Amino acid sequence: MAQSAKHQSTLIKREWGVFPIGDDGLRQHEAETFLKTAERAARDLRLPEGAVLNRVVGGLKAGQVCGVLSFQGRSLEILPKIDGTGSESRLALIRMLSVVNDLRVSDGELAQLQTQRQDLLELLIALFARRLTKAMKGGLQRHYMRHEDDLPFVRGNINIGQQLTKRPVAPTKLFCEFDELSENTQLNRLLKSAALRLRGISRSSETQRLLQIILDTFRHVGRSHRPLAEPIQSDRSATAFADIIPLARLLLSGDWQNTTSGSTTGTALLFPMNDLFERYIARRAQQTLGRGIVHKQHFKHHALSNQLFRMIPDIVIEYKNEPVIIDTKWKQLNTGDTQKLGVAQSDIYQMLAYGHSYAANGARPRLVLLYPHHAALRRSEGVLRRWSVTGSELPLTIATVDISKRRSPVRWRELFEQIAPEDHAGSPVS
Repeated sequence: MAQSAKHQSTLIKREWGVFPIGDDGLRQHEAETFLKTAERAARDLRLPEGAVLNRVVGGLKAGQVCGVLSFQGRSLEILPKIDGTGSESRLALIRMLSVVNDLRVSDGELAQLQTQRQDLLELLIALFARRLTKAMKGGLQRHYMRHEDDLPFVRGNINIGQQLTKRPVAPTKLFCEFDELSENTQLNRLLKSAALRLRGISRSSETQRLLQIILDTFRHVGRSHRPLAEPIQSDRSATAFADIIPLARLLLSGDWQNTTSGSTTGTALLFPMNDLFERYIARRAQQTLGRGIVHKQHFKHHALSNQLFRMIPDIVIEYKNEPVIIDTKWKQLNTGDTQKLGVAQSDIYQMLAYGHSYAANGARPRLVLLYPHHAALRRSEGVLRRWSVTGSELPLTIATVDISKRRSPVRWRELFEQIAPEDHAGSPVS
């Protein structure tokens, strides 16, 4: 028999979905806490106050920010509004986070996790605990640390200045400077900080057990007051932990907000989808076409000749005299609008400004508006429309990408060759 909503520890909705308040959903005090947590998280993310959750009649409506909000063992999970089941949407979100944050999450790792039974937060915590447990089997990182101490015997070198100063006080001691192999490294302090935080948040008994074993092993490692400021050295001793460091940073970074309202505490791990989609496509383009020609948030031109109003397109691919300017839009195209597909007029004006600014010194920029694909479009991802700009005849392409798909590097190259080919040929067709 299905578990009733009011007894579920995690309530799941897609973007713009409504979490009900009442017998079939949240209790009133839970709703108030989640709303305050969401408002605080939105401010931390520099978003409007209602960007995460908004109060509506009978519930809390999600916005375009995906992730998890937790409070006293209860969680609200907001998933991307894309094709597929809830589990598939969660996996797609993890793949995007993996690419953007260099988490390097493999399909094999995801298969080992209970992706249908755990929300995004629990999955990332479990992934951290499993990865760190495996890496620690080879031992903790150890570095030689410089120490100074009064000893009854010589160790290392004697500090003559200190020895002369301290001799009247402790004539039987020698002030020595020496190196000692220690586990109290910057890397270990970062990992311990993450384990400490996550142990108090995870609801999984198995994950909590793993985190406690990890903390027992780190007992000789000091606590860091600013773990993200720890300067991690990229040496051979850190190689085994290379895939854990970015995950620890993600779980300790500014995207991770601990929020307090009065006597209650909530936790939020949230990702604005407009920004995540842009960064995901930019990283995939760099991986596919090369970082040398793919630029994110390009700062090359201004709208005015007196160098005012800098133009900042999402992605620019610098193909010789035909740069491709891609602006990503995390919104669904409207299949009911057969002519314009629901493309916003303001977005077209923005692309016209980009095209005009980049059409300098004989360049012929190509413009692309890229949206997430969805099944209601009733056609494959890729180019949906090819238009041209009045007067300049600059090509403007409307295209989509299916975020729910797993694809190889070859498939990514085929997609970019379709929506942003290196050699432009042919004229707009619609």
